[in-house]
This record gives sequence, structure tokens and C-alpha cells, in this order.
Amino acid sequence: MAEKEIIYTEKAPEPGNYSQAIKYGNLLFLSGQTPDDVETHKPVYGTIAEQTELVLTHIKNVLEAAGSGLDKVLKCNVYISDMKHKKEMDKVYKKFFSENPPARICMAVKGLDAGLDVEIDVIAIAD
Repeated sequence: MAEKEIIYTEKAPEPGNYSQAIKYGNLLFLSGQTPDDVETHKPVYGTIAEQTELVLTHIKNVLEAAGSGLDKVLKCNVYISDMKHKKEMDKVYKKFFSENPPARICMAVKGLDAGLDVEIDVIAIAD
């Protein structure tokens, strides 16, 4: 039986009362990442493109800490503050998932953490 392994990297925001990711068997479950500065531990506000770039960079870093990568992502859940941001978010998203993109949902939600505009979590294959 597989055991649960906690994944952690200093290249992503410090987790609160959760883990950055959990590895179980050959799967990785990444917690939602927000655009927080890894040095100041404060939210980074800016355009949805800037926030998305930072969030996906955090995801890439957590995946790499687990020995995986963006090409191993199976599913993305994208939460944005307003659907008017979807087109701009997608431009950045496509830079990270340019070929064979994962399954995805993108939904507008009310009240993202710290008044930010995007949060993304993923499920990926662990090597």
C-alpha cells in the first residue's frame, strides 16, 4: 500500500495549515496556489496575467520538487474572480501548457484569498 508523502519547496509560498502537495502512489495532488511572493510572504497584486504567471511558476516549482513537471499535469482547476479575466488568464496559461494541455475547469468564484484574482490547483503524475 502506498504511503502519503508531503512535498515542500521554498520556491513556492509557505503553506498555512495545509501541504503544498501530497504524493500518493504515482499521483501528486497540489494545493491551490495563489500569487504570493515567496520572500515577503505577501500577496502580489497586478494584472490577471501577472498573477497567473506567478501562480503557474509556483506550480511548476512544486511539481519539480516532487520530481515531476508541467508535462505530467492531468487536471487543472482554475478559479478566477471574474470571467472577464478568462481571456487574459488563458494567454499566460497557454505558455505553460502549450502542447497536450491537461483537462481543466475554469470558474469564476466569489472571494478568493486576500482579494486576489486567480488560484489554481492541479493533479499530476509523479515519476
